Amino acid sequence: MATAEIANQVFQRLRDERASTETATYVAVPGNDRARWLLPAASPGIGRVLASWTPYRAWSRVSWAAIRAASRTGRITQFPGVSVLEVEGTRDADWESLGWRSHEPPIPVIYLGTPGSRRKAVVHLVDRASGECKAVVKVPLTEEAKVAVLHEAEVLEALAGEQYEFSPRLLHVDWGRAITTQTFMEGRSGSRKLTPKFWQLLQSLLLQDETTTLAEYAGVWSRETLSTSDDRPKSGLIIAAINELRDDSPLPACWEHGDFTPWNIKRLPDGGCALLDWEDARRRGLPLQDAFHFLHIQDWLFDQRPTLHAAEMSDGAVGMAVNPAQVPTLEATYLINSYLKCIREHNHERARFLSRTLALWRRKAA
Repeated sequence: MATAEIANQVFQRLRDERASTETATYVAVPGNDRARWLLPAASPGIGRVLASWTPYRAWSRVSWAAIRAASRTGRITQFPGVSVLEVEGTRDADWESLGWRSHEPPIPVIYLGTPGSRRKAVVHLVDRASGECKAVVKVPLTEEAKVAVLHEAEVLEALAGEQYEFSPRLLHVDWGRAITTQTFMEGRSGSRKLTPKFWQLLQSLLLQDETTTLAEYAGVWSRETLSTSDDRPKSGLIIAAINELRDDSPLPACWEHGDFTPWNIKRLPDGGCALLDWEDARRRGLPLQDAFHFLHIQDWLFDQRPTLHAAEMSDGAVGMAVNPAQVPTLEATYLINSYLKCIREHNHERARFLSRTLALWRRKAA
């Protein structure tokens, strides 16, 4: 879908499909050869939102700093590589129905998620007077994204009920349109290392006095492997690994975020951290799965080299009431579960990468 078509789709959803004759000029800023940000062309006061985004590759950081400077000086339309779009209905959106309480409409600054079956637009609502982002609206662009956005709303409601402090708060949910509004967590993105602050964040996800076991998951994984994998050698590898994990020893249960990554962590101005994007979260998950995801997803995205990380986890595991001897097994559970998820989502390239990593684990465990 063309970027202009996506932008118009977002605002059409926000004004509840009503027609509009008013247009505004936006600039599509690319990332990895695709439009990643849609910035209003004549709004120099959006600098605080742009400062909250931190790319991880060196050349991307340099480019993003230049984009911020161009936006600040009103020259964003002249920046090399951007596309200028005329977008319909930006001021006609039904902001009040989405929880916006100011008399003046916000400045919408849009981040476009990664293309795929669950793509969404994240619309930052910036106050015109202060330049402060007051809220974030999630607009799903596919049917699967609708399910994910509403699941996150349910998770955030549950977290609020448990008085969890390190997540956004829901401000509004339109269950019919599958659009949610939540608080904006101001701060810089997290670093690529599992810092002590990040371990504290992981410890905050533990559920007091609740336990789970590997055996609860092993049977489900076995059935799913047989039903979803059409690659017998890899299927045999996965089943063999699962059979080594049938253990009913109690493990501390936790909220499993599901996408615990540097870019989903915000380092807050008060020195603490918060977690964004709870669309893959589940309650009573196994411990250390988020910690392993943090490292293995970066192996895939940045290094492209299968690596085992159990040896790095001993101190963190103790802080989460996990016996260090159980850490290698919990790494295997992460690899199996992630492999099966990739098969479900037809992400076969990463599934192959994970199967190679699991083969490393099997050789080391032998």
